[in-house]
Amino acid sequence: MNDTIATIEKRRSIRLFENRAVEKDVLDELKRLTLRAPSAGNQEFYSVIEVTDEGKKKVLAKCCDNQMMIEKAPVVWVFLADVEKWYTFFKESKSDEKSGKALRKPSIGDFHLAMQDAVIAAQNAVIAAEALNLGSCYIGDIIENYETVRELLDLPQWAAPACMLIMGYPKGTIKAPLSKRPEADGIFMENRYKKMGFDELERVYHEQEEALRKNGALPYDNTGTIADRYYKKYASDFMAEMNRSAAVFLKRWCGKID
Repeated sequence: MNDTIATIEKRRSIRLFENRAVEKDVLDELKRLTLRAPSAGNQEFYSVIEVTDEGKKKVLAKCCDNQMMIEKAPVVWVFLADVEKWYTFFKESKSDEKSGKALRKPSIGDFHLAMQDAVIAAQNAVIAAEALNLGSCYIGDIIENYETVRELLDLPQWAAPACMLIMGYPKGTIKAPLSKRPEADGIFMENRYKKMGFDELERVYHEQEEALRKNGALPYDNTGTIADRYYKKYASDFMAEMNRSAAVFLKRWCGKID
């Protein structure tokens, strides 16, 4: 097994960090490796806001379902889908006048590409962090409470939250086993989308379900399915807020609201 595969294999989400700063040279290397991520046309339709202000960390923790680990994390990076800077660059460079094509405003396709770029870069950061002996955890809840996040981070129209990473040196020895993953043929499909019924889905997620059952982590006194477990999240208040918030920043991106 080579070093790259070993790094990917051992990566897991870390939510508890040592109370010490990440050294500047390590942080600089993390940034350099993050920037090695592929992007659409090598334009890097993303930006990363490094949140160092303790007050802002506290607000982000509250916005993200009161996850206090965010407030205590040594490194907090908010990844943005960002076309704002390129739109400004096109405009200031008078690229439209030179090309003879009118300058259009960013739209849905640009949003989609920028979201891809941001998340790809975040995953590069996660793997780089692991190689640098740092732990990391994705915080998807950054797409909740858009109005607060927008004001807190002074986000312009065409820069929207994609994801957030918290990172630092893991605290203590990691003893928990790696979480199970579904069967590959439940994720990888050939040539077309493959619809699956209950029996096939049960097979695909069997190992994950059994691991949860072994730990007494399934609902209804541990008799429920893995679908029952995740439905509680799917139907939760925070998912309702996530959908509401995402709709707001998408409407703003498309110019339907200020």
